[in-house]
Amino acid sequence: MTTPHPDDELAGWLASVVAHADPVPGPLLAAARAAYGLRDLDARVAELVRDSAVDAPAALVRGDGRRLLSFETGELAIECEVRRQPARVDVLGQVVGASATSVTATSITAQGAAAPGEPVQVPVDGQGRFSIRGLPAGVLRLGARLADGTVVVTSWIPV
Repeated sequence: MTTPHPDDELAGWLASVVAHADPVPGPLLAAARAAYGLRDLDARVAELVRDSAVDAPAALVRGDGRRLLSFETGELAIECEVRRQPARVDVLGQVVGASATSVTATSITAQGAAAPGEPVQVPVDGQGRFSIRGLPAGVLRLGARLADGTVVVTSWIPV
């Protein structure tokens, strides 16, 4: 039998004080659990390489609620147009550089209400195009299933 280290009792007491004085906000905890639950360790990650909200000069940005995003990994790209509406977004996109069979969108709202059990999956046409409408605004991640079974997921992006 091992004897507990004297610092273990102090660490436990400090943890309970912090948990009581400054608890983790419920929505943040829900979003973290949802994001962790949505991981796919075998998936390739396509990183954001272009965002019209960041890349375009202020004089060229139109206020029509449209945003162009490009995610890339190797030779594959996922190009998207995100159309913002009050509390909702539509995503029109195309998978370029590989044959995809479907795209899945997962979103977490700003209030922390996650939709990990309700991802929206849509088919991809012969030219790689897809359309997903009425997603909750918040943080978005897309996943493309390629014809060879590979899964490519985008990095999370606020929309």
